[in-house]
Amino acid sequence: MTVWDDLVGQADVIDSLQASVTAADAALHGELTAGMTHAWLFTGPPGSGRSNAARAFAAALLCDQGGCGSCLACRTALAGSHADVTRVVTDQPVIRVDAVRELVRHAALAPAGNRWQLMIVEDADRLTDSAADALLKSIEEPPPRTVWLLCAPTVEDVAPTIRSRCRSLVLRTPPTAAVAAYLTERDKVPAPVAAFAARASQGHIGRARALALNEASRNRRREVLRVPGQLKDLGSCLTCAANLMEAATEEAQPRVEALDAEELRDLETVYGAGTRGVKSTGFAAAAKELQKNQKQRAKRFVRERHRPFPSRPRLLLPRRGRGAARLTGGAGQRRAAARRRYDGAQHDAGDVNAQVGRDLRHPRGA
Repeated sequence: MTVWDDLVGQADVIDSLQASVTAADAALHGELTAGMTHAWLFTGPPGSGRSNAARAFAAALLCDQGGCGSCLACRTALAGSHADVTRVVTDQPVIRVDAVRELVRHAALAPAGNRWQLMIVEDADRLTDSAADALLKSIEEPPPRTVWLLCAPTVEDVAPTIRSRCRSLVLRTPPTAAVAAYLTERDKVPAPVAAFAARASQGHIGRARALALNEASRNRRREVLRVPGQLKDLGSCLTCAANLMEAATEEAQPRVEALDAEELRDLETVYGAGTRGVKSTGFAAAAKELQKNQKQRAKRFVRERHRPFPSRPRLLLPRRGRGAARLTGGAGQRRAAARRRYDGAQHDAGDVNAQVGRDLRHPRGA
């Protein structure tokens, strides 16, 4: 057992990371080496294992044996409890600048151990413009023995100033046979069920496990696949859409309520709300901000439940000053075409949405 066992169908990536771990060990002993760098960008389609690759790499860098998977450093790093591993995982649509500034301050500290300090940002594509600017300073001038591990669906989803300073590793969609073998070996799933889940998930490890281990997920998939045959007119389309949204909301509701209640209890504890003799100054404003964030998270959970299987590409226009449009979930050729199409319409200030509006009001050649 090693830290690389959960990376399915990524042999080339594992070889590259293992070589970098060897170079990192040499650097700790004062040897000059070019195989290790201070910033990495893990990209790949959903379910390919970007976050797993980042965590495995972090564990291997902290292990004296290069990622044995059984020592205390490996186990705590993979579990997220190691003192020198900091993970940023958000339930919000974006990662704000305040969180990144705190992360940068923490990155400037020396490692608690005698090896490396790892900063893992699992949703680097959700960084706001100001958050990306705050992160850029630390990546440009990295503290000694601090390594940044960023994860995003594609390279284009990350700000150019950041991705140009990172070493990029691209993960591929795991083959169906590899996913089926993984389910059979790890979860003891019968071979026919594992093969079905691997094919239906189209290489997405998380969805494959859900289909293989949860009968409700398989039933829901069958219901969704029946939808196209029920669409005969506008009324049936609206009815099916409402039913899907209602089912997604009901499925997400238990998780949302549990997280909301836990966060509210923690906030009340911090401010001493409800305690006799304690004046909870600032609690109302903090509770209002918490409710706003919780509503955004609830919408995201519903959207995730509403797309249980690979969805069609979605064209996302960038915010002010972020460059070209990006196409998530689609092929690289369509993404490049979208960038070329919108690059020609960019305004000097970078306001793509305003430029598109002007083009619509005043068509070229009219």
